[in-house]
Amino acid sequence: MEEYPCRCPYCREGIHDYHDLLMHNYEVMRSELVAIRQAIRKRMLREYAEAKAHFNPHFASIFRIFDREYYSFQEKRYPVTGNTVRVSCWSLERPDIRRFRERVISRYRKPACAKVLLLLPCSARKPYSRSKSHQRFKRIIASCPQRNIIHEVIVTSPLGLVPRELENIYPAAHYDISVTGEWSKEEVEMIDHLLHDYLAVNHYEMIINHLPSALPLSLEGEVIHTCREHPTSDASLEMLEKAVKRAEDIEAVGHTQRRRDNVRAMLQYQFGEAAELLLDGCAVKGKFPDYKLYQQGRQLACFSQKRGMFSLTLPGGEKLGRYYWVEIDDFIPKGSIFAVGVKDADEKIRSGDEVVVFHQGEVRGVGVARMNAEEMRESKTGEAVKIRHHL
Repeated sequence: MEEYPCRCPYCREGIHDYHDLLMHNYEVMRSELVAIRQAIRKRMLREYAEAKAHFNPHFASIFRIFDREYYSFQEKRYPVTGNTVRVSCWSLERPDIRRFRERVISRYRKPACAKVLLLLPCSARKPYSRSKSHQRFKRIIASCPQRNIIHEVIVTSPLGLVPRELENIYPAAHYDISVTGEWSKEEVEMIDHLLHDYLAVNHYEMIINHLPSALPLSLEGEVIHTCREHPTSDASLEMLEKAVKRAEDIEAVGHTQRRRDNVRAMLQYQFGEAAELLLDGCAVKGKFPDYKLYQQGRQLACFSQKRGMFSLTLPGGEKLGRYYWVEIDDFIPKGSIFAVGVKDADEKIRSGDEVVVFHQGEVRGVGVARMNAEEMRESKTGEAVKIRHHL
């Protein structure tokens, strides 16, 4: 070679024999191990592996097979909170991305008072409502007297559908993708299938589609299409304004009811069937997304934008009961609970989840899981739960 791309000491001097080549390979291996360890420390091993798959067709095939056939194994080990997800063409079946799509269908239900579905395009900035385009959409919605019955759902890849209430939840608020307005066949099929499943369990009286024609969706029934060339063009915004005014024929609801329904939907995504148990008898305060739950003057939970989920207080943990529970030995947890002190844990728990700590039916604390349930039960070392409140 006239010029070696590698800058290891052996390549700088030139590869003259087998020994030089062997030592070069050792240097490359050491550098790769350093890069892998750094990716693990930054919780970006998946992104690092996806980047490598771009240059290796065999590795790319392994990626697809691993995601398709070993989803359950991976999903348990993917936290429910995290850093920015840098999306690539291999991210459609990434376990935390797929988990989000599945929970939107299996757990989440739209705010009960929402009667009009408004499909909106995504934005490069996250959360979406901070982007200039979505601020323009929201001003139009705010001008409608029946604004509280309009339900905004953002259509995006690789997440599929992101209801406005969930835009601050991981990974909806934490993914980075190039917004070009172009869609692959795989993306269109995924979104179309997801929207069909979503509408099967969430029913609306009216659907407004403000998506560009580049994303053809097979929507059934009467649909009002408002996008002309670009979603933020003057013509498109004028059409959107006319469409939302047609909702004036539908009975309006108040802000208080919509806020409560928003919280119910957010809790359903986080806690599943336990959401109604936690919300029952509670007063909801605050502006979106910084909601707080109170009962008889005691705060039960508040939404944390940093974590993208509700954080419990001790009374909130007592009310949630045997959902997302961790059973420990007989001690008062004051900082961290280590795995050796855990006797059992709810199978649903993933790293980052909000959990309630019990000992023989008594709530001893609430905090954040640092392991999944399986790891808590089987590990003998390591932090299992970071305690926030305790007895």
